[in-house]
Parts: sequence; C-alpha cells; structure tokens
Amino acid sequence: MGHPVEVAAVHTAGQRKAFLRLPWAIYGDDPHWVPPLLSAAARQFDPARNPFFDHGEMALFLALRGGEAVGRIAAIIDRLHNERHGETTGFWGYFESVEDPEVAAALFDAAGEHLHGRGMAVMRGPFNPNINGEIGLLTEGFDSMPFILMPYNQPYYVELVEGAGFTGHMDLFAFHVTARQVSPEQPSIKRFERLAAAIRKRHPGLTVRHIDMSRFDEEVLTFGRLFNAARKENWGFVPATDAEIRAMAEDMRAVVDPRLVVVCELGGKPVGCIMGLPNLSPILKKMNGRMFPFGWLHFLLGKRRIRAARVFGAGTLPEYRASGVTVLLILEFIRRSLYEGYDEGEVSWVAAGNLRSLGVIQKSVQLRRYKTYRIYEREL
Repeated sequence: MGHPVEVAAVHTAGQRKAFLRLPWAIYGDDPHWVPPLLSAAARQFDPARNPFFDHGEMALFLALRGGEAVGRIAAIIDRLHNERHGETTGFWGYFESVEDPEVAAALFDAAGEHLHGRGMAVMRGPFNPNINGEIGLLTEGFDSMPFILMPYNQPYYVELVEGAGFTGHMDLFAFHVTARQVSPEQPSIKRFERLAAAIRKRHPGLTVRHIDMSRFDEEVLTFGRLFNAARKENWGFVPATDAEIRAMAEDMRAVVDPRLVVVCELGGKPVGCIMGLPNLSPILKKMNGRMFPFGWLHFLLGKRRIRAARVFGAGTLPEYRASGVTVLLILEFIRRSLYEGYDEGEVSWVAAGNLRSLGVIQKSVQLRRYKTYRIYEREL
C-alpha cells in the first residue's frame, strides 16, 4: 500500500524551499512551462516585501507522500475584495499537484478548512494572489508557451479541480494577433484610420504620447490610478494600492519597452492608456528560475531579439469613452508595435462578461481567441 497523503502548513525554511521548488518536479521538461524566477517567487510570499499583505493574508500548505512533496496550495484572503464586493470570499492559488485526485482533494480541503475557520463562505480560484496578479486555470490552449505574466498548468489540473467539487465561475480569454492582421492594408485598420481622423477633428485637444522614462515611477503611478478608475465596474475589480503599483513599477523597470506604453491626454490630463510588455517568456525559460550565474546573460542577449508583446492593460476613463480615446490608443499602439518590428502579440486577459472590450477585440480588430482560463469556486 502506498504512503498516505499528509498536508502540512508551511512554517519552516525547508518547507518554504520545497513549496517554491515543487513546480520543477511537476512540469519537468514540459516545453510550454515557463519557470518563475525563484527570487521573484519568494518575494510574493514575504509580508515584508509584498504590499499585498497590507490588505491580505496567505496560509501555505504542502502535500507530502512518504516525505516527498507532491502538491501545494495557498489559502488567501483579500480584505479589499470582500470590503468592495460585500462578500465573505476566500481564495486559493499557487496550486500545483501530481496527477492524483487524492492529493488535490487533500490540498483543497486543507485550504477550505483554513478559510472557513476565518469566516469565509466561498472558496474561489486560482488567484496568485488576487485579481491584480496571475489568475485563472488554463482550460484551452495547452499547445503553446504562455505570454509574460500569464499562467500555465498541466491539462489534468482541470479534472483535479472539477473532481474536487469546484464549478466554473468566470472564463477569461486570451487573443492572438499577428502583424499581418493589423497591417495598414487591412480593412479593419483602414476603418480605424478613418475613425481616428474624425475623432481628432472633433476633439483637437486629444493628444497621444509614450511613457516618459525619465519620470518612470511617477508615470506608472499615474497610469495605475487611471486603470483603477477605468476598471472599477469590471468583474472582480479590486483597486491596486499605490504601494502595489510602485512594486509593479520596480518589477517592470528593467523589461518595459517605452514604445509599448501609450497614453492619451486631454489638456495634459491622462484619460486613457494601453500598456504592453515584451514577451520575456522564452528568455525566462532559458534562465530556469535563476539570474546567476548565466541567467543575466540570457536576459541581456535575449531581450534585444524579442519580437512578441503582450497587451496586459488598457483602460479609458468612463467619462471619455464616447470621445474616441480607445480608438486613438489602439491605432497608435499598433503603429508603434509594427514600426519597432513586433510581429506577434497577445491581448489578455478579457473576462467573458466584459462585452464592451470583447466587441472591440472580436468585431473591430477581429483577433483570434486561442486560450481560455477559468475561475472556479465552491461553497465552504
């Protein structure tokens, strides 16, 4: 008879190390898995370095069989979410497991018991650690590497999660785009050009520019606050705090391409923004979790060759949407991306309930949906 599954709360340095390194055992040589930087992963669980802990809490659990780590999970409470939405919802995230329903069930039960003991009535996930991080379980599109800051999981995770009693709560979509699809000769882009000309004539005060890297910290804080205001009615919205925005700015500083950050202003006031990032996933794959001794070399050499980008943030203040700001932003982003030689991209993620954004993506620009991520929940 095999060893029973034991679930232990993570407290010691050895347990934390096993928690952080478990994904390497789960994914092995999977060509589509992108190893996280171990230093960055460790920071996510450190209350002294992750501002999420200013309004949230996490309990980490490790599943063991015969002394060997075979699964992990985090039980998460985000007080900002529950305050904003009037809920008593707990979250789960950072889930990894061998292909064994017994392991998955034990992990979910341990996380659920912890959350229930903290007064939560519903358990929802995956969130790493909340709506402003990497979220969703990949259910469609396992045949390619994820773009930067998007999750990836083994296909069998869907069966493990659903087998543990979870049902779908919300689907999130990722869309693929090629340079040919948005080239100037495409009818959809010609239509955007005509719309943009009319918008500029009707609203001559609207101007479009790129991020000013000499004021990087200030700019990112401004754009982060703009996104908070623009997304406040979106599904699951929780505002990113100033501390979280500053932490994101620090993470982005070395990787951002200023030509992929476009802001629209009216009278000097930012009213809309699109933020893109070069897709570093192939480089991170080569770095295999470490910056040293050779990871930094992969980063420096590989960054120059990146020809793919992810649009990970876009928003227009509600009171300016009718002014055509979104059209100007999209058109400038496409122009600049093509000029700089980007030939492939991803727009992600867009919630299934965000009909306005889906309409622009699927009808106006006609991008191909190629990955689906699902948020699951169950009652406690």
